[in-house]
Amino acid sequence: MTASPQRLVDELPMPAATSPVVLPHRVQAPQHVHLNSSYADPTWSLAPLVANPSGGRFSIHWGNCPAPFLGQLRLIAWTMINGELPATYLRERGIRMRSRQSASGTSDTVRQWMHLARWLHERGATSLADCDMPLLHNYGLHLKDTGTGSRRTRDILRDLCRLWAFDQISVQPTGMSRPPWDEPDMVADYLPEDRSERGENTTEPLATATIAPLLSWATRLVDDLAGDILAASAETARLTKAAATNPACHNGRAALHRLLQPALSGAAIPAVRKSSKLEVARTYLAGRTGASLHQVSRMSLVHGLRESVAKRPGPCPLDVPVTGTIAGRPWRTHLDFTEAPTLLRHLGTAAFIVCAYLTGMRPEETLAMRSGCCPDPETDDSEGAWHLIRTRQFKTAVDQDGNHLSAGVERDVPWVAIAPVVAAIRVLERIVPPGELLFASDYHRGAPRHRGKALGGDGIRERITDFITWANQEAARHGLTNELIPPDPAGPVTPVRFRRSLAWHIARQPGGLVALAIQYGHLRTVLDTDVAGGYGTRSRRGIHELIDIETALSTAETAADLHERYSRGEGISGPAARQALHQASTARRFEGTTVKADFARKYLSRDGSVLYDNPHALLLCRYKRDLALCERTTDHHVPALDRCVAGCGNMVRTDLHAQQLRARADSLARQATHQPRPIARRLLTAADRLRGLADTHDRTRITSQDPRP
Repeated sequence: MTASPQRLVDELPMPAATSPVVLPHRVQAPQHVHLNSSYADPTWSLAPLVANPSGGRFSIHWGNCPAPFLGQLRLIAWTMINGELPATYLRERGIRMRSRQSASGTSDTVRQWMHLARWLHERGATSLADCDMPLLHNYGLHLKDTGTGSRRTRDILRDLCRLWAFDQISVQPTGMSRPPWDEPDMVADYLPEDRSERGENTTEPLATATIAPLLSWATRLVDDLAGDILAASAETARLTKAAATNPACHNGRAALHRLLQPALSGAAIPAVRKSSKLEVARTYLAGRTGASLHQVSRMSLVHGLRESVAKRPGPCPLDVPVTGTIAGRPWRTHLDFTEAPTLLRHLGTAAFIVCAYLTGMRPEETLAMRSGCCPDPETDDSEGAWHLIRTRQFKTAVDQDGNHLSAGVERDVPWVAIAPVVAAIRVLERIVPPGELLFASDYHRGAPRHRGKALGGDGIRERITDFITWANQEAARHGLTNELIPPDPAGPVTPVRFRRSLAWHIARQPGGLVALAIQYGHLRTVLDTDVAGGYGTRSRRGIHELIDIETALSTAETAADLHERYSRGEGISGPAARQALHQASTARRFEGTTVKADFARKYLSRDGSVLYDNPHALLLCRYKRDLALCERTTDHHVPALDRCVAGCGNMVRTDLHAQQLRARADSLARQATHQPRPIARRLLTAADRLRGLADTHDRTRITSQDPRP
């Protein structure tokens, strides 16, 4: 029998109505201490527990708790927030219980306690003391039948164990019974059949058709348009500040009259839209001319501009040169005062997309980056000049006792940044001051209301959606219909999908596509090399684990597909054809299961037993290291599919590959008819070579109907 938790050595006192919800020794975010609630408040803010700059604001709403249980649950929740479970109690439960939770975990745990309280109240109970073993058994069965998944049900049962445990160590225990599922061998009786999986390797990757143009537009803003946007933003800020401080003077009034002379004669009037209504652009006009805002309002009233602006709205051009181009042409005739804030917002979003997608960071890690986190390398040696990003991690951040640290901890191993990421960080460093969060709310929202806070996950999701809409409008404006960003088949583009998508595309698109090949190739090189700050050699956590998982899943699908094709009578050729068929017939299937990183790594290390698809080279690779001609220079157990060499002993081809070789040859031949003679000859030579590979396959192919040698 597992023992009950012992009372705390330094017992918490009975809280008064005015006692702070989070006692000083438990505050993790001093900048939020002013948001601390009092014990008697109907809503408890947990903001003092959230030091993650992009973390949400979590609360406990006591209005959802049945009145008879309110006092008891308040005391237990307060004890949980400010106390902790003894080490002896935790040791008996291993990893099933932590002494303290995060703010989000605390909020969710108390919510589950209230669900129990409502269930008890419906059955006539008025105190947790009425919650005996039979009643808890029935509630456990009730949870099992609600349709909630097995993993989530296990979490809820653990939350209810926490209710009993903290009640035991509170200053006024209720005497509720210990849940029957607190015994390790009993919990399975209360769990439904596990029909769901969760985790990063079940998140849907973004389709290539969506991520390719999305990344192209993001890098375009960062590389080609950032200078114009930042200049327009700075000029807009200057005009706005000037307009707010300009005194009324004769010179300003005269300059205003000269600027508005065309509008007074019937031309368009500089206008802004406020709450769906067009108005005279007072701030713009005052900033441009040196007039006061009152002088602008007075002239607009006297000359009837207020009434005419809806019929004759005009632009508010900034005195900023346009240097950026799209498709080789200037992307704007002028930059406008009214669009500068929106363009700066999209530039920040573009920088987030580049950083989050091309590093493999989790969203909260990207949002926690600070100015100066990616210094230029100290060495001028191009072979060792890697840019390293130092940032904080949050998912696995715990103290020495295994309790969650809201502020996170700095990664032992830095992330490695390829050129597009470095460019994005440099752009962000021009938006925020030195040492500030690169995605600080104050600077990306334009108002100093969230000091020390970064943009949150919900805000980033909304910004990505808006960015896609804007990019598609720009593509249509410039006639770039082939650069439209189509909707992703699996749903909205969200930050959590970038990380999974990167691993998926690196593992499954070895040759890459035009818009992605350089990034994927550089990332694979960076992740594999030993000089990348030790990232690939000292730590396998992070994006490596997802790449391993995706590669294992991909190779298993390749083996299954080869086995099915051969069984249907399709022909197979190549030096490793028979060995590949043997591996395909005995390969492990992963349908309906979650592949763990450790298993994936061991699965991929089986030299000579793993089949890789290379759609770029139109072949399969039954990778055996001592036969490989792809000139691997590291100790990794995977082939360099971007460097396939003709005649390699690991090569396998199918009838489908032969068809694709001929189709590619025909495409090259068609291109040759529209090219100068030297280029045409090279294209035709390449086409002949592809047809020769297909002919070789036809001559040497084996099928399931062939007699065994």
